[in-house]
Amino acid sequence: MTEVARTPTGVAGLDSMIGGGIPRGRVLLVLGGPGTGKTTLAIQYLVNGVEKYGENGVFVSLDVPQHKIFEEARSHGWDLEKLCSERKIAFIDGSPFTRLSYRATGFKVPERSYTVQVRELCDDIKNVTRSINCKRISVDTLAALTLQFPDVIQRREVVLELFEAASSGGATSIITDEIRESETKPIMLEEYLADGLVVLRSSQVERKQIRIVEVEKIKASAIDDQIRPYILDKDGFSVLSDRDIFTYAAGVLLKK
Repeated sequence: MTEVARTPTGVAGLDSMIGGGIPRGRVLLVLGGPGTGKTTLAIQYLVNGVEKYGENGVFVSLDVPQHKIFEEARSHGWDLEKLCSERKIAFIDGSPFTRLSYRATGFKVPERSYTVQVRELCDDIKNVTRSINCKRISVDTLAALTLQFPDVIQRREVVLELFEAASSGGATSIITDEIRESETKPIMLEEYLADGLVVLRSSQVERKQIRIVEVEKIKASAIDDQIRPYILDKDGFSVLSDRDIFTYAAGVLLKK
């Protein structure tokens, strides 16, 4: 079998779960609810790219303004502002694209306007990717864009256009999205379209926070399909890939 070229995330424990890294030039979709560390993982992926592998990156925020992303990064000791000034990471603020909704403006904007905005966003991603020889892209969060497209056909077109832009020039991407509300809720369209899917969950067990990660698919890769615990702290995101969730949870609950 031909060996698949990979882009390692550099995140402790995660790469071993996905076969050594994300297949190069592909899109990894990361689903998670509030507080599961989706944005942290998206930032860490780019910072690791620069610091560990000498690869430039682009961060695309579709919801949160730049200064808040920089604050999030600083809380983990990552100076995104410096990396941006050095043209090692570029920041694209796509949050204005999500403010054109009927609810936000109080009047209906023609659907064609959304399409134009998405096309401009994708053009920006492609142009910036070329300008800094980008190898990694993080997009956070897809739901901020796709919620504007209730029509499934139009939504598919938008997601495909964004995925194509994120893969332009051979870049490897992490794109975050909101998690399914329940196991009985239908699988989202973007889950089918992505090349890989990682799900993050967080729950309270007797006042203790337990976070788990599950790899549902990585195309052309063998994966660790066991549910593993992960830690989100001042150093960022790390997976305990040598621990099963039951042993880990028991240990957490026994701690005083």
